[in-house]
Amino acid sequence: IRVLASVKLHWMAVIPESVRYGRRGSVAIQFSIARDGNVPKLVISSASGTEALDRAAVAGISASQPFPPFPTEYKGDKIVLQFNFAYNMPK
Repeated sequence: IRVLASVKLHWMAVIPESVRYGRRGSVAIQFSIARDGNVPKLVISSASGTEALDRAAVAGISASQPFPPFPTEYKGDKIVLQFNFAYNMPK
């Protein structure tokens, strides 16, 4: 929940102006978070076709680093996530 909240906050701050005027698109980003909270790998798995929308999604994740460190109970080295960013897409 903390990762999602942080990414959403940073993403909302950099959403392109064109989105306010109705630009649509969606971006899927796969990324891993290392035990120390840094993101060693980030890949756009499905681009929107609009560079500004893709950059905003990447910036939302990048600006959120470092994420909180893992709980001691979690024994893995990393977690892998995919976030989907939707701009003016119908539900």
